[in-house]
Amino acid sequence: MAPKITRRLMDRAAAEAGAQERARASLRTLSPREHDVVVAIARGHTNAEIAAELYMSVPTVKAHITHILTKLRLGNRTQIALLAHDANLA
Repeated sequence: MAPKITRRLMDRAAAEAGAQERARASLRTLSPREHDVVVAIARGHTNAEIAAELYMSVPTVKAHITHILTKLRLGNRTQIALLAHDANLA
């Protein structure tokens, strides 16, 4: 492989590793239950599915999502899913 291409691949891998660590650091600020909700969101589950899976009510799921959005300074559940993806959770 040409040195120029090798360098590009190394730079990209380093950038992805940095993004993964930043995402994981952000997620460490969450409670274990909020983390469970993030994983379920990343899997594409609806609020009702998350509630059933985690044995909680839908309003409790919504409250967790609100707390997650606030703690992580995100705007919507798609951004939560992307962050989880960056952290390699999904």
